[in-house]
Amino acid sequence: MEDNKKWTNLEKEERLQEIEKEKQKKLKEYGIDDFTGKNKVWKIITYVSLSLALILMISYSVQTVLRSEGIVTQLTNIVGTFILSIFTIFFLFTSLFADNKKGRVFVITASLLLSLYSGFNLLVGADIIHFGEKQVVLDFSGKDISEVMTWAKEEEITIHQIYENSDTIEKFKIIRQDVEAGTPLKKVDQITVTISDGPSPNEDANIPNMIGWNIDKALRYIDSNHLFRVTIDFEFHNDVKRDIIFSQNIESTVKRTEPLNLKVSLGRENEFQYVTMVNLVGLDEFHATTWLKRNRIAYNIEYGYSDDYEEGIVIKQKDKKGKVLDVTKKAQTTITLARTHDITIPDFNSMSISEIELWAVDNRLKLTLIEQYDENIKKGKVIESSRLRGDTIDVGDSIKVVISKGAVYMPKFTSAEAFRKWADEGGISYIMDYQFSTEYKSGELISSSHEENQLIKNSDTVQLIISQGGTATVPNFSGMNKSSIATACKNANLLCEYTYEANSSIEKDQIIRQSMRPGSTVPEKTTITITLSSGK
Repeated sequence: MEDNKKWTNLEKEERLQEIEKEKQKKLKEYGIDDFTGKNKVWKIITYVSLSLALILMISYSVQTVLRSEGIVTQLTNIVGTFILSIFTIFFLFTSLFADNKKGRVFVITASLLLSLYSGFNLLVGADIIHFGEKQVVLDFSGKDISEVMTWAKEEEITIHQIYENSDTIEKFKIIRQDVEAGTPLKKVDQITVTISDGPSPNEDANIPNMIGWNIDKALRYIDSNHLFRVTIDFEFHNDVKRDIIFSQNIESTVKRTEPLNLKVSLGRENEFQYVTMVNLVGLDEFHATTWLKRNRIAYNIEYGYSDDYEEGIVIKQKDKKGKVLDVTKKAQTTITLARTHDITIPDFNSMSISEIELWAVDNRLKLTLIEQYDENIKKGKVIESSRLRGDTIDVGDSIKVVISKGAVYMPKFTSAEAFRKWADEGGISYIMDYQFSTEYKSGELISSSHEENQLIKNSDTVQLIISQGGTATVPNFSGMNKSSIATACKNANLLCEYTYEANSSIEKDQIIRQSMRPGSTVPEKTTITITLSSGK
């Protein structure tokens, strides 16, 4: 009995040893957490990392599709991100069965890498992360329009130009823009810039009494008030000091273009003999010749072509800065004024829109681009222009070019107002007729001469039938009081407004007359004026 008992205990011990060996084997294979319950932390980390990967991948997929431009690109992105999202989902479910501790480490690492990929692309797509110089709209204020057009061509942005007079911004410089500086270029297709056309000649200017002023003070006033037609003559005067104004022709509030003539004293004829020449290059004709006249230097004017200076600016002078002239010996010099090359209208049909815009900017022309549908002219090509090929024009002239938007097809509209807005913007010819209808609300489209997606030819006029809504018959309100009239008006689907008139023979709030004849057929919701008695 004892041997059997000892044997049984030994057997149990051996069995326990076998179980322990098996446990160690499984521990080695699957990890300690399968037997001890210490796997909760690893499980939580695994589930969180997998969930994060899935959420970020779906967010990235949605962002990619929404930011896609064009149907082809959008379809391509939908397919690509769909496949990537399905892979992520299958990876997630497959990873849930990875019970081995080492396997979970790899799963967590792969999940975090997938999350890093999705999160990085999300931040790039949201323009939070970017490489190199951030692609944003620049601040164009004060920049020359040529700089803006060059930038716009590189960034493939359409620039619309508006010219506006300005006393403070130099001509051809940007006054303002309709897209705020710093806006990501991804959100911008076109920008409208307002360009300075220089001071307006039609503004009023106050011409004070300048007699007794030094000519330098007068010149500052002329410049700051943008007076356009000023003539300054210099004469010897024994009683007036040199450079002092002694005569002027007007003294009042006038247009800037009103001629202002000033006479300035050269002093006594023997007061000065030698004059040192200054640099006149870069001055306009008015300021350059004024300096020469006030220094008793006779001058000749020549003209030369220049791409660096505006029309009328001094580009060369015969006598260089620093040369001393004896003005008592009838000193004379020559200045050369800039004249731009003759501007010849090119063949717009062989040019792109951006090339036409840059050509206009380079030649200092005011360009107006108008887009118009045309069934025969390809999109982006010129339909017509206000100047013909080979015509010559001057700097600052205006030119209008009509650009084709390609063929136009009848869109789907239910609202007459929506159609009218679309047609007016596109220059589509149309006629609208109205008729009563119980099936269509007032203002809705009943029918049109062109079906949806039908080509609208250049010679076509789209004819629309617009609903005026249902009709109503005007009741006979004779003998009714205000309360009865209101009920009858509502039942007839009409609107009634009331005025009062003194009448001693009709009781207060009883009808005296109505603005529309009883039995008349009018559109629903028509307003009828009811005149009621106010009594005595």
